[in-house]
Formats: sequence, C-alpha cells, structure tokens
Amino acid sequence: MIARIPLVGAFCFLIGLFLVSQFGVTEGQSVYVSAKAVGEYSTSIESEKREIENIMDRIEDAQEQLAKYEAAKDEGDFSEITAGLITEISKYKMFSGYEAVQGPGVKVTIDDGTRPLFEGEDINVVLVHDVDIIMIINDLRRCGAEAISVNGQRVADRTEISCSGYTVRINGQVFARPFVIRAIGDGKRMSANLLSYEGYGTLLKNYGVQFSIELVEDMVIQGYAGAAAYKYMTNV
Repeated sequence: MIARIPLVGAFCFLIGLFLVSQFGVTEGQSVYVSAKAVGEYSTSIESEKREIENIMDRIEDAQEQLAKYEAAKDEGDFSEITAGLITEISKYKMFSGYEAVQGPGVKVTIDDGTRPLFEGEDINVVLVHDVDIIMIINDLRRCGAEAISVNGQRVADRTEISCSGYTVRINGQVFARPFVIRAIGDGKRMSANLLSYEGYGTLLKNYGVQFSIELVEDMVIQGYAGAAAYKYMTNV
C-alpha cells in the first residue's frame, strides 16, 4: 500500500495537468467563457438539481401509495383507494391538455425580421416558419414545460402546426405574425436554454428574426378546444 502512494500521486498529477491543458486550450486556441454563459450553465444545473429532487419526491409518494394499496387489500377496505383514484383522474385531465391551467413560466414572441436583406439573400431567412415554432416548443418541452400555447391555442397531443402561405395553421385555425408562445414551467431554465450560445432563440436573432422572451409570474393557458374523439385506438 505504501509503495503505491507515490505512483497514485503521480498519476493524479498527470490527469490534472491533462485536464488543465484541455480546458485552457482547444485546438491551439484559448477558450473564453463569458460571465453570462457561466450564469446560464449555473441556472441549468440548479434546475436539473430541482428536477432530481422532484423525481425523488415522486418515488417516495409512489412507495407510500403502494403501501396503502397493500394495506387496503389485506383489510378489504377500498374506500381510500377510490378517493385517491378520483383525485388521480382529475389530475390526469389537467395533464392531458383539455383543461385550463395556470402558473409561472415564460412568454416568447417571434416575428418576421425587418433588417435589410443582403444582395442575393432569400427573404425566407428573416421570416417566421412553422419549423421555428415547432423547434421552440420542443426546446420548451425539453426544459420541462408543463403546458404550452401558441397564439392562445393549446398545444396538445392532437395539435398540428403547419405553414399556410404567409400564415401558420394551428389546431385548424390560421394565424398571422407575430406568434406568442406561452409556457408554464421553470421560466429561468427555459429562458436560459433558448438564449444560450447555441439556443434556438439566439439562432433566430442571428438570422434577423425578431425574438424576445420574458419571465411571467402567473399566466393562464386555456385547454385544447378541439374534438377528443379517437377513431382507431381503444383501451387495453
């Protein structure tokens, strides 16, 4: 054991030296990380920590529910389970997107760019397209958004978003620019993601599309107003 200590120390020293060289130089060039980028990374890390804590809480809740079900099975009294299921049904109705919800989050506004075009540049570069809205929605969901709407239309499992000339069709209705996307969730995390160095909001800004995002302490997102009938699938 004593003979191994110098060898381990030398090995750790070499690893540390390697890491310093990697962080300090990338392909022969010094790497600069702005204070803003550091702040964005810190916000993302804190959000991930909170998400882990929430998952652990849900695991504990599930274990408690399982214990209750086992006790009810032994005693033959299912009244408490029935009440719990009614509560679960109400919760899943909210999660399905067919009921109005409220909470904190972000408000994203995107609009066609107004900058002069370069010689030979395609005007579509500075226009808002359906793919831009879809990309933002995907990023918001990836950051834990619990409810999303576009121009007042709830984004649910049946929502379709597609270009229709210079307008965009959402849930069967046609909307013109600007497009306002609201999302309930961790506003700081969603904002940091869209405005990060490689975020989609930053990309749109670089192209010249108008993009803004603001934190909202409390907002209401209406439920999905379309038909909920399913033609092919049934319960298993």
